[in-house]
Amino acid sequence: MPTSTRVTTALRTAAVIVVALSVSVVAVLLGRWQYGRHLERADELRAFNAAAAVESVPLADVVAGPADPLPDAARWRAVTASGSFDAESLTWLRNRPVDGARVVHALAWFVTDEGVALLVDAGYAPTEPNGVTLATTPVTLSLTLREQEPDDGRRDDGATRIASAQMPAAPASALPGYGVVAACEPSCTASGMLTPTPLPTLGLGPHLSYAWQWWLLAALAPTGAILLIRHDAKGKEASAEPARAPRRATRTDEEIEDAL
Repeated sequence: MPTSTRVTTALRTAAVIVVALSVSVVAVLLGRWQYGRHLERADELRAFNAAAAVESVPLADVVAGPADPLPDAARWRAVTASGSFDAESLTWLRNRPVDGARVVHALAWFVTDEGVALLVDAGYAPTEPNGVTLATTPVTLSLTLREQEPDDGRRDDGATRIASAQMPAAPASALPGYGVVAACEPSCTASGMLTPTPLPTLGLGPHLSYAWQWWLLAALAPTGAILLIRHDAKGKEASAEPARAPRRATRTDEEIEDAL
């Protein structure tokens, strides 16, 4: 085999190996990422189910004071709280549909009778919530506690995430997390109407399946590279063999007699 051919073959083999290993590494990392998302969902589902199995309690029994982050035992807990809204803190959360409908959510600080503030999602209204104002009189809320969302840094005509950083300053020491209002007595609004925001439907999703698919690809990539290299090697061996002279056809007895 000429030297140039051997060099070309070696380079091709090296390229195939590098590509296969690169694919394997990327697939392993993507599989780990999907598995991490599966673990996060599983943890959230366990917390949701655990909270659903216990009765509603006063907010102070679950979150005693300011802390960060929301304690694990408080996630998804149903609680009650009495106090009043800081009506001036009303901020509209946009681009958060409910059942496919475009709506805006009313976010505000709620100051409890204990003198601490909790960020709440007081409900949602149509895309243009004309005339909706929060009550300033004392009310009692039924809430579900959730962790605040990461701040995305955007400030675009209201809030884009349910986060303290996107709200006006809290009027008192702020509790961790936020509450989703399920019921409000007597009413959350002084004018207009808000519909309680439904809780999401939780599930594990397809992340574990995706993780196994990525890991399978990580295992198959080197196997495919080996098969391709072996196929190329066999092709080179076959092309290097000298061509055989065609076998002379054997004449039959009748052809021999005719020739005589």
